[in-house]
Amino acid sequence: MAEFQKIAKTSEIIDGEVMPFYLDGIGIAICNINNNYYAFRDECSHETFPLADGDIEGENIVCIYHGAEFDVKTGEAICLPAIEPVEVYELKVEGDDILIKI
Repeated sequence: MAEFQKIAKTSEIIDGEVMPFYLDGIGIAICNINNNYYAFRDECSHETFPLADGDIEGENIVCIYHGAEFDVKTGEAICLPAIEPVEVYELKVEGDDILIKI
C-alpha cells in the first residue's frame, strides 16, 4: 500500500499558481486554489505537454499548448482536444509540508 511522502512546502506554491515537481521519476503538478492543494500528473492527456505550464481558471487547469482543460480535483477532461482524464493524486498538508500518495 502506498504511503504519503513529502513533495513540497506550502510556501512554494502561491494561491492561483501551479508548480512542477518530480517524485520517484513521475512529473507531478501541484496547484493552490484558495489554500487548497491539488496534485495531478504533469502531462496533458492530449499531447503529453506539461500542464504545470498552464493556467488555473477556477478549479481547472488549462493547457497553454492546445487549450485542453482538466478539473484539478478529479482529473476529468473538460473540453477538447483532450478526451482522456489526467491522473490525480491524494494530498494532505501537515504544517507547511505537502505530502502526496502515489
